[in-house]
Amino acid sequence: MKSILQTNKECYVCKTTYNLHLHHIYFGPNRKVSDKNGFVVYLCQYHHEGTYGVHGKYGNELNKKLKQECQKKYEQAHTREDFIKLIGRNYLD
Repeated sequence: MKSILQTNKECYVCKTTYNLHLHHIYFGPNRKVSDKNGFVVYLCQYHHEGTYGVHGKYGNELNKKLKQECQKKYEQAHTREDFIKLIGRNYLD
């Protein structure tokens, strides 16, 4: 699956190529939107499911950072209104 944030199949955070998981940046009801628009990144197990990973107990900061970086990248070619229509909210303000 193609990502708008990365070209190499490696952890977006630490660059390892070991034990990678595909992470949908906007998951839940927006999973299909993430698939269609490349709102995905590879994360190692630690950064995906570990304590400080996006789905971990203390992963809120990383989760927020990924959402903001993805929105910024999308808005390089689209409007904020386009993004909000897709995802349902703004992560930058």
